[in-house]
Amino acid sequence: MDASMSSLIVAVVGVLGTLVSGLLAHRGALRSKTLELRHAAQERRDERRAQERRELTETRRASYANLNQSLRHFHAALFRRYQDLAAGQADGDACGQPPPEVDDARQALRDVYAEAQMVASDEVLKTGGGVVHLLSRIQRMLDPLRREQGARETLLEEARDGLERASEGLYEVRQTMRKDLGITELPIARPDGYGVPRAHGNGRSPA
Repeated sequence: MDASMSSLIVAVVGVLGTLVSGLLAHRGALRSKTLELRHAAQERRDERRAQERRELTETRRASYANLNQSLRHFHAALFRRYQDLAAGQADGDACGQPPPEVDDARQALRDVYAEAQMVASDEVLKTGGGVVHLLSRIQRMLDPLRREQGARETLLEEARDGLERASEGLYEVRQTMRKDLGITELPIARPDGYGVPRAHGNGRSPA
């Protein structure tokens, strides 16, 4: 092989090397750009999901606060109703309708609970729904007022027991909501000896 042929081969190899090197560099740049775009897209998706979680948490926080307040208000209204009936102070109210305080609290709870059903966790709805249904049952026990004396006393006793169970339920609902929001490590069930007066004790609400 003479010198001119060797020079030609070297030149061709050099040109090919340059072309291949440029092609590889271009493909590497494309790959890097693709990975960069994918990474940026993933970051946007992650940020969007994080923002949605933050918004859901804030929505739940507001809903849980309203639900907790409405449950306690309805429970307190029913407890005062029970106290009046037990003391014979409401016997003259025989219209067959719940007093405005009880009815307003029931209506408010109904609206708040309907909103909570759209955003609350399954566990909160399970626990809260149980208390809502218990309070509604207690209301039906206390109204209307015209009953035979024997049935009346039995219903008052059942209502008192129901109010005590509802008091325990209020604590469990609150703790379930706090746990769902990630702001408590306390147990869901009320600890033993949690100093809440009973409905037939010193006349205070057991809530």
